[in-house]
Amino acid sequence: MRQLEHDHRLTRWYAGRVDRDLAEIAATQTEHTETLAAHTGRFDSVDAQLRSLTQMVGEVLRRLPEPDGPEEPTAGLSE
Repeated sequence: MRQLEHDHRLTRWYAGRVDRDLAEIAATQTEHTETLAAHTGRFDSVDAQLRSLTQMVGEVLRRLPEPDGPEEPTAGLSE
């Protein structure tokens, strides 16, 4: 009977440990999910700003006058 009581206590201890481990894993997963959501929001914001900037640069380049002739690759460089 003593062995049976020991096995029962051990089983309860293991079950409690599994429950604690699962709770810890769930808390860690929640923390990681929140962090990921924050990073995703920042990424989306930066992506939108980059797209806007790219559109503005494209508009500026479109409005620039065409060059009259081919430019020399070394123009403005002294040898």
